[in-house]
Amino acid sequence: MSLERKERFTANTAFPADRQQLIRERLVRDGRVLAAELAAEFGISEDSIRRDLRELAAAGVCQRVYGGAIAQAAANRPILERSRENIGRKQKLALAAVRLVQGGQLVFLDAGTTNVEIAKALPEDIGLTVATNSPAVAVALMDRDDIEVVLIGGRLDHQVGGILGGQALVDVQRMRPDLCFLGVCAIDIEAGLGAGTAEDAAFKRQLVASCGAIVAVATNEKLGTGAPFAIADIQDVGHLVVEADADANQLAHLARSGVEIVRAS
Repeated sequence: MSLERKERFTANTAFPADRQQLIRERLVRDGRVLAAELAAEFGISEDSIRRDLRELAAAGVCQRVYGGAIAQAAANRPILERSRENIGRKQKLALAAVRLVQGGQLVFLDAGTTNVEIAKALPEDIGLTVATNSPAVAVALMDRDDIEVVLIGGRLDHQVGGILGGQALVDVQRMRPDLCFLGVCAIDIEAGLGAGTAEDAAFKRQLVASCGAIVAVATNEKLGTGAPFAIADIQDVGHLVVEADADANQLAHLARSGVEIVRAS
């Protein structure tokens, strides 16, 4: 970097607001930042960068992790709005996900638009019991004589599209599903799995505790991001189903945790 350019760059990062805007842009571009690299690049102390990251995290822009920060997943939107988006991508993920299902299992399908597509993609005559907190999943399986459907009780959260609350937690505590397709907002090697609301995260934590094996199915935008409420560590996931063009660097990081990566075709 030339002296003139360096002086101009330093001037542009002398004020926290200017630095934080640059950090925001870096998070959008790369998904994560490292405090040491930013400090060297901006010519300031790591303490100053850490203060910037704390302020950005408080504003919901990022989530702090060891050594830096990762981008925060997009805020939850009502499930009816999300259900109309990226249908083809979710169908491809669903076709890959159902290969993990075996006849005779008790499978839990958590609330989520991709999990509705998984319900629709289950092979004919597979012979399953599907438990769910999602009315949309139950409706998708309404005409399947080969699948017994167990819909748990409680209060319907219209944004999540699932049944949550105390009764739902009790119902899941009494189950021992062989396999659970967990709905998640964000997945990262350090931050783990995250959800957008505290109540939804609490329900998902109980699913992780009750189920024999956990499968996470994620569109590309969820990889390498954080969410406000923690569900579980990435090591708690047995399989991660991703899109065919998922970022190779993200998958390499995640694979180090021991999770088995399943790519959609």
